[in-house]
Parts: sequence; structure tokens; C-alpha cells
Amino acid sequence: MSLSSIHDAQIDCDIQKVEQTSVGPEDAQMELIAKLAATKLSSHYPNHLWAVGWAPGMTLVIKNMAMDGRYGYTVDAAKAATVSELERAIVMGGGELLERMGMVRGKWNGEFATEVEGIPNQRIILPHMAHTA
Repeated sequence: MSLSSIHDAQIDCDIQKVEQTSVGPEDAQMELIAKLAATKLSSHYPNHLWAVGWAPGMTLVIKNMAMDGRYGYTVDAAKAATVSELERAIVMGGGELLERMGMVRGKWNGEFATEVEGIPNQRIILPHMAHTA
């Protein structure tokens, strides 16, 4: 799938854009790349709650909202030589994030993450588990 064919994809996912305060050339390009990432993740790992944004320097910031919001991964979009290379990095990162959190690769089963592989004694804090004082 190329950036130009992203609009032709027949994927059942809800991709929403939040308000954007600045619209520079990099922001316009990263918005398209973020939509590509969201579409790719939603098709490869259906029903997962992906949140895709970007940081300066053409870096994608990707999180799964069924996990603790402190954890996610980044993809340096500027380093990708081709769209397929970028797509591969997005999908591989998403799969690794799911595995590290003990979640299912593939269609989300509705279970929230309860662990973080590689971080000993780490307690996961999810929005639905947070206590108000």
C-alpha cells in the first residue's frame, strides 16, 4: 500500500484526527504517515486501541490505549527508504509492544495489559484502574 492508496483501503477502523495547532510541511506529511500507520496497525492487529501521533524530526509515536499510557514505541519515519520499509517497522513495533505487555497478537480479545516484560516489579496503571483522591 502506498501513501496515495491509503484512501482506497477497505478497512473497518475509526481513524480520528485531533485538533492541530500548527500546519507546517512536516506536520502535513506526518499526518498522512500517521494515518498510514493507524490503518496498517488496525488491519494487522484488529480492534486494538491504537493511538498514533508524531514528534518533531518525523518520528511516529505509537501507543496502545489498552496498556499503560507510559509505554509505546517510536518509528523514525525519515530513515525509511520505502513505504514498505516504513510499514514493516510499524507492524513489527506494534507486535513487539503487544508481546511485551502480554497481549494477543492479532485481533484484540478485550483484555487489558497486566504486565510489562523486561521491567521487573513494574505495576501497570490503566485509566480504568486509577483511583481518584
